[in-house]
Amino acid sequence: MGLSSILTIATSGLSLTQASLSVVARNVANVDTPGYSVKRLTQENILSGGVSIGVRELDLRRTVNVFLQSQLRIETAAFGAADVRNDFFSRIDQLFGEPGGPNGLDTILNSFIQSIQELTATPDGFTTREAVIGDAQMMAQQLSQLSQEVQTMRQLAEDSLAVAIDEVNVALTRLSAINQTLRAQAAGQVPPADLLDERDRFIDQISQNLDLRITEAANGTISIFTRSGNALLEGQPVQFVFDQRGDIGPQSLYSEVTAERGVGTVTLYAANGFSFDLIRNGILDSGRIGGLIEMRDVTLVELQAQLDELAHALATSLSSKTVSSVAAPAGPPDGFEIDTAQLLAGNSITINYTQGGTPGTLTIIRVDDPAQLPLSNDVTANTGDTVIGVSFAGGAGAAAAALNAALGSLGIALVASNPAGAILRIVDDGVAGTSDVNSLSATVTSTSLQDDGGQLPLFLDGGSPYTGSLDFGGQKLGFAARITFNSLIVADNELLVRYESSPATPLGDSTRPLELLDRLTNVPFDFSPASGIGSLQNPFRGTVSGFAQRIISYQTGHANQAARALAAQDVVVTALREKFTDDTKVDINLELTQLIELQNSFAANARIIQVVDDLFNVLFRSF
Repeated sequence: MGLSSILTIATSGLSLTQASLSVVARNVANVDTPGYSVKRLTQENILSGGVSIGVRELDLRRTVNVFLQSQLRIETAAFGAADVRNDFFSRIDQLFGEPGGPNGLDTILNSFIQSIQELTATPDGFTTREAVIGDAQMMAQQLSQLSQEVQTMRQLAEDSLAVAIDEVNVALTRLSAINQTLRAQAAGQVPPADLLDERDRFIDQISQNLDLRITEAANGTISIFTRSGNALLEGQPVQFVFDQRGDIGPQSLYSEVTAERGVGTVTLYAANGFSFDLIRNGILDSGRIGGLIEMRDVTLVELQAQLDELAHALATSLSSKTVSSVAAPAGPPDGFEIDTAQLLAGNSITINYTQGGTPGTLTIIRVDDPAQLPLSNDVTANTGDTVIGVSFAGGAGAAAAALNAALGSLGIALVASNPAGAILRIVDDGVAGTSDVNSLSATVTSTSLQDDGGQLPLFLDGGSPYTGSLDFGGQKLGFAARITFNSLIVADNELLVRYESSPATPLGDSTRPLELLDRLTNVPFDFSPASGIGSLQNPFRGTVSGFAQRIISYQTGHANQAARALAAQDVVVTALREKFTDDTKVDINLELTQLIELQNSFAANARIIQVVDDLFNVLFRSF
């Protein structure tokens, strides 16, 4: 090997060392840059005739564990959903406070009950009656405030969804541009390492919001799919469109029917014109986006239902009364008749009967809005009744005809008729041993403050009677936001005691206060399982205060569960991130070691060049 060959080999080594020094400098400069992965320069021996004639640099490559990276992205999406749940449940927990706390919902309700209890002892005390009014108003304000806070959180989820969707759209657009750059490179060329870092940074950004599946081609271009297989980036990126809504309230619910939908939905638009609703098809169930949708459309809607159910129970337990029936004229057929004059929309009639030796219960609910018919049996909390919705808008005669049609379709051998006025008569079929009417009664809402019994409509729906009507979407929905205390009682607190006007009930009479206290503390109430408390098979049955305590315990339990789930997911993500970081992050100590080795290599190659130069000089001087 001649001196020229030696010089060529040393020069190639010097050139490679310079390039390697540049890589080390780049690594050191980006030691704290998010998303930067450590780079290493690959090299190969240059052969000629089977003999090494030097060294040359090949490609700049990243040190990335692709499998670990994929797992980290999956767990990051799960962490995003868990983080959203924990954030919102923490807010809910703060709203309700600790059970028994000074500002807790149960504490305010118990204060109201306590003031009524004190009223039973001193009904003639003006201050005592004012205390009842003050505590009742506080109860209504608390329910209204909590309802407003729930809807504020739903609006926050809506607004956060808009931000997350924008982030995904921006990231998909940038990834599409990176794909175009990677496709433009020469065939077989290794993708630029720094561009792949940039690519991964945008993928990671999307994975916080969605659970993704990534496929990568040899040239570094990627295709992105949801876990269910929907393409997000395959050639051209899709576009997410979110029709964000403002001023979300209790009636603002998600619906597959566009005209009925009160919140935004996410529609995917592909480059070929294809589009579909991602929320309707259950695609967005992971990541921050999945968590936000769950909070907006499930968790917070359920919480609103719990508040509405409590407000419903509070109003109806104090204002409802039972209307008894009388025996129908001697038959056969035999049965009972009842006056429906006080039956308002939402009020009900209960029929206990026996047919073929089997007992049954019918619940007839007044529903004047035909769009709500027919009713499902789970409209009531009674697991053993059959529910029939009947309109009384056309009078008791029309109601009897509608009821007969419903009874016939159900195969129940009872007959309804309207003998006079608002009287509804229910009798058996007149055949001995076939069917029997065992009892008939109605539960109505009293709107009178006096001369109608001990009940009292303390709470109203924004000034109107609250009956729990199912018409036009249902009166219960959002009632907690609208509940108010009866202003007529505020103007005359003696109505808390005087349930008769002529002769006037003495102010020292405790009959009405005792009645109200009994309804709140002793009379059990059937709560709808639609609130999430209790089930269709085993609905919660208890007092109003017991239900309030159950709401707080329910939400506190979910908040603790969400915190535990986030902590567990954080452990998983942290462990994966640490492992991934160990492979990809710049280790400054290792780079300094590399630097010393390259420095020595540079010096050695330079020394060889110097020696060769000296030998050439000696050789030239010898001539």
